[in-house]
Amino acid sequence: MSAISRAMYRLQGSLLPGVMGVRSVVAPSRNLTRNLVVMCSNAGHGRRTQLRSSTLCSCGCGIHGMHTRGDRELVEFLQEEIVAERKTMASGVPSHVDDFKVNVNDAEVTLTKNFHDEVITISLNVNHTVDTEAPAELSQDQSEGELKSRPSFEVDLKVGSKTLSFTCSYTGPSDITEGQDQIDDVFGINELTMYEGEWNEEVYCVSGDILDGMMYDLLMNMLEERGVTNEFAEKLSNLCSDYEHSLYVHLLQKVQDFVKRK
Repeated sequence: MSAISRAMYRLQGSLLPGVMGVRSVVAPSRNLTRNLVVMCSNAGHGRRTQLRSSTLCSCGCGIHGMHTRGDRELVEFLQEEIVAERKTMASGVPSHVDDFKVNVNDAEVTLTKNFHDEVITISLNVNHTVDTEAPAELSQDQSEGELKSRPSFEVDLKVGSKTLSFTCSYTGPSDITEGQDQIDDVFGINELTMYEGEWNEEVYCVSGDILDGMMYDLLMNMLEERGVTNEFAEKLSNLCSDYEHSLYVHLLQKVQDFVKRK
């Protein structure tokens, strides 16, 4: 089982309290008006002739064949949205973050490097990771440009067939209870486990919030010595934000192409 699959399984349901809460996003309800289908056909042509035709609709919307008014409006919106979103897109995915090599595959991101006799692998998935709750002190215009991807991530330290694995997530204001000191760490340890070979559901995992405080700090120091620092976590968030945005724009383009039957 891959590290991404393992992370998705172990983070299902709810994340551990005191580190990062699950933020559910509920889409606002909208009253949609369904429109009658607009039939675009040429008089005098049979059904077979229409099916073979590859000409665009005569209305000039650029959509092939039969479509609805809603389709036309969606295509027009997407054309404007894609242009606007591309203006703020990053130039591309960097090959490295610090001394970690970056690889991407759809929504999955993997960073790797060697450290003495260890192979360090950081794996994550950018789906559903954008924080949609803007800080209260920012205006609406400012908040739209500050959407950040802050995914949970796995850090695997592998030596031979043995792997020491950390499940980490970003911290935030919701992780601080009343009367508690400000948390300086950008991320925290949700879970710790160790296994040999491939991970499976029978492997024991310990929650980060029940670890001895001294041990927790020493484990954070261990990650820091391997380059997983607060500064690295900020760079990782920036990388994920840019990459998630590029995936979003690409999805808009695919939806537009689908509706236009390209």
